Amino acid sequence: MQKTDSLRRPAASRATGSETIRRASRMLAWALFGLLLFGINIALAELAQRAGFVTYVFNRTLVWSIAPYLAAFVLLHRSLHLPAMEGNSLAGLAATLPFAALLFVFAGFHIEYSRGAFLLAYFTTLAWIWFGYRHFVRNYVPVFGYADAAALAQLEAMLAMPGAAPAGRTRFQPISSLAEAVNCDGLMLDRNAAADPERTRALAQFKLSHVRIYSVERVGEMLTGRVGLAHIDENFLDDYAAHYFYGYLKRVIDIGTVLCLAPLALPLGLIVAAAIRLESPGPALFRQVRAGLLGKPFTMLKFRSMAVDNSGSAQFAARRDPRVTRVGRFIRKYRLDEIPQLWNVLIGDMSLIGPRPEQIPMVEDFERTIAYYPYRHLVRPGLSGWAQVQQGYVGTHEETVTKLSYDLYYVKHCSFALDLLIALKTMQTILTGYGAR
Repeated sequence: MQKTDSLRRPAASRATGSETIRRASRMLAWALFGLLLFGINIALAELAQRAGFVTYVFNRTLVWSIAPYLAAFVLLHRSLHLPAMEGNSLAGLAATLPFAALLFVFAGFHIEYSRGAFLLAYFTTLAWIWFGYRHFVRNYVPVFGYADAAALAQLEAMLAMPGAAPAGRTRFQPISSLAEAVNCDGLMLDRNAAADPERTRALAQFKLSHVRIYSVERVGEMLTGRVGLAHIDENFLDDYAAHYFYGYLKRVIDIGTVLCLAPLALPLGLIVAAAIRLESPGPALFRQVRAGLLGKPFTMLKFRSMAVDNSGSAQFAARRDPRVTRVGRFIRKYRLDEIPQLWNVLIGDMSLIGPRPEQIPMVEDFERTIAYYPYRHLVRPGLSGWAQVQQGYVGTHEETVTKLSYDLYYVKHCSFALDLLIALKTMQTILTGYGAR
């Protein structure tokens, strides 16, 4: 058949491995080579101790820091399913979390440590892991081979979605043999293409030579952080089920975080409420019914950012919306209007991270017009979400389709690493006011 003519059985000679395997090996070598830095630091600290410049605690802290250094590279490796365009954030998280855990160990077991040695080890790890990630992952332009033009056309359609963030850099080249495939980071295939014995044998040879084989949809996810809506099938629910138990841990994290934020959120909320009442008549709090977990309605709380409107009609937020007050424009820009939703998180209507809850009339309309829209209700709606930090607010039906592709990526790949990345990007959003309307 036409789709399999260019993917024939490779030659008998076997390659030693694909470019993906070689690049992973180089990253591992980089991590091990970094241990030399710790060895040099420890040797210098030993000399400084003998000279009386530092105490034995300084040297011991450096030895303790080897564990979080190695853990940082493990975390980075476990996060490589996330788009490479998030490299700076991923490297920062991977380096910071293990060292934060080490501080808890020091505090919990009353272990004496040197702050100077701790900071030296942390910044050494951060610089080393950041440079390695940029060299071997972020700045590396991956090459995907493809055996038929239809697969490339499917990917291009997925990349061209209204309102989407730019995709990561990559190159594509046609391949027809094993020798060409092993020089690629992966082989991109149309999973709906008809199979025949010759094609099956060729794919087996590619797999045995460590050539990674990806569907068009998987490549699109790696490049964009979005799910291809045209090719969702029953496997999507299987992927979601793999992360089902994470929801219980996430609920504990939500409650603990809200309780920790309460001493700051309560006085700040009182100041915002007073400013709203002073500027315009009407209540400071705004209540609206939204769709929650499994589509069940709940009452979401916000600080009122608009003049009182009795129309009650559901509509998109517009740029420079004339209904928004001066105080409302400020609190929207820095997300202060969402402080009351911490109560929704505490009682279980929402989570800190998840797809943003939509108004019931809009949900009913989208469920009729956008395929797979109800899948976004498989997880609790969130105070912030993957679509918000990647795309911002949406204003059209077409942009809503793109937003759904981000939301379903989160549903499919929800994890502690992704939640931390969203939390970090949310802080950047709050500081810059990106996406406010």
